[in-house]
Amino acid sequence: MRICTCICICLAILLLAAAGCGKKVWPEPDADEEKFSIHIKEVRLADQCLYLEAGIQGNYRNLAGLVLQVEKSHVPCPACPFLASSSVDLDFNSPEVLRRQDRISAVYCGIDPEHYYRVRLKGRNVYPDIRDVHSAVHRLY
Repeated sequence: MRICTCICICLAILLLAAAGCGKKVWPEPDADEEKFSIHIKEVRLADQCLYLEAGIQGNYRNLAGLVLQVEKSHVPCPACPFLASSSVDLDFNSPEVLRRQDRISAVYCGIDPEHYYRVRLKGRNVYPDIRDVHSAVHRLY
């Protein structure tokens, strides 16, 4: 009887030890739950300034940074691939940028009315393993 009790105790200890073993890894974000997308809702020109309204769908809290990409050309080419000639970091603390949860408003000045422009937004996620997202390209001519 005493041997049977010892064997049962040993088996119970082995089962408990085996349950605690295994691969231990750091938790990772669920990419599908942490992603967002950016959509330009309105772009207009006035007084050599670009006024932009955009919306963020998905997990908008994960937007770490936003870049306005601008393509400037002498001739319009809506079917050409987008090639940014300049890019501007939109600082959320700047007076030209207003962020209200899932909405962004921004003003960018220095637009030359003699040229044609196309713009898009690039958003960076707080999780570096999740790729940057781009809005659709909008033309300003």
